[in-house]
Amino acid sequence: MGAPFSDITLYTPSIFTSETPEYWEEKSLINFISDLYVQKMYNYKPPHISRITIQPAFHETWNRTWKNGAIVAIAPFFDCEAFAALDKKGKYKYILDIIQISTLQLSEEYQWDKHVFERAYREILENDYEFKIAYPKKFSRDRKKLGQAVIEKTETRTVLNLYFEIGDGIKVVRLFEKQNSYWYDIAYEMAKNSKWLDNNSFGAFSKRREKFGYYSLQDDLITGKLDFREYERRS
Repeated sequence: MGAPFSDITLYTPSIFTSETPEYWEEKSLINFISDLYVQKMYNYKPPHISRITIQPAFHETWNRTWKNGAIVAIAPFFDCEAFAALDKKGKYKYILDIIQISTLQLSEEYQWDKHVFERAYREILENDYEFKIAYPKKFSRDRKKLGQAVIEKTETRTVLNLYFEIGDGIKVVRLFEKQNSYWYDIAYEMAKNSKWLDNNSFGAFSKRREKFGYYSLQDDLITGKLDFREYERRS
């Protein structure tokens, strides 16, 4: 099957000077929407594709899409000055529309399942750009409690919360907060691997990165290895 689908990266022009705070704020917003869109694809992998790159700088020079191995590239129109003049919600919608135009065109050209992308677009708008992913609930070994990992994101931060259902009550524990790494966030792998250690301790882990964290209901204590490196910003 090859590598899994990883990301949709937008190489958009900007009115801001590279590496300035304004530049990174804009990049964070764009990556936030793209990451949310990829998550709303629910693990769909376009056949033989691991990555989509959107490169508006080539809009007037490319007369077709490009495919290089498992990477496909497209160059839709993008007006950076019009984009910069929008408020935050307007920018969200502008980026979402650019992604949607691109994925639908690619779906037509490469015979992808366009319903995946239509659903992603619709759900993002219906939920007003809320970035919250709830993973399956899991019973404790004695089947008296339920644990669930839930990821919530802002443009710059990632939070992994643990939800516990005990009788009629719900307890929420913040397992960690870290810098948002967008599509490549370790939080996704950890949340997917959430589990109970026993009847009282529930958490999440990444075997590949050797990170883990568990909360003990009995001791009201988080234990683990949650020392995440705050990576340098990059587009």
